[in-house]
Amino acid sequence: MRFDVKTGRGKEPVGPPGGPTVSVPTSFTIVVTDNPPYDLRFETAWNEDERRLTIREATFTATSDDEPVRMASIIRVAVGDIADRAMEQEVLGERGWEGVVADHPDDDPIRVDALVYLLSVALGSPKPSANVAIARGLSPASGPKRVGAARKAGLLPETESGKPSAGLSTFQSAAGKKRR
Repeated sequence: MRFDVKTGRGKEPVGPPGGPTVSVPTSFTIVVTDNPPYDLRFETAWNEDERRLTIREATFTATSDDEPVRMASIIRVAVGDIADRAMEQEVLGERGWEGVVADHPDDDPIRVDALVYLLSVALGSPKPSANVAIARGLSPASGPKRVGAARKAGLLPETESGKPSAGLSTFQSAAGKKRR
């Protein structure tokens, strides 16, 4: 599977109130080839209400004249996972989540944990709490404890169980006003 990722010109700062932040492109065009039976093309755009990138368009192109695009095959394509992986690679580079921590050595560790969590949500990761732990070289199971500490510090909104971005838009709106 090969990725060709292009980013738009716009940038959106992502991070807890008072920082640190990472600027994320507000749009991506992701083309995936060498992934039979289809080549894929996704357009993502920043959704201010959800404070994350969302897939706005998906195109499936048959790689063979013998095999048409079939709904039964499309539903087996992990569209979200593929798009999330491509955006993570583009934003984080080869250093991955560990690089986010390495780029902020002088910031409060709880704030950096909040940054990793919010960045993970913004890029569509299904496991933002685990990414917090992975960023620190810890077991993914330790992520919820670190995220809980960031919530107690007021750096992350309260959520409903299993919904990492619940309440994020209201929280981020307030956070954005504090940053200005």
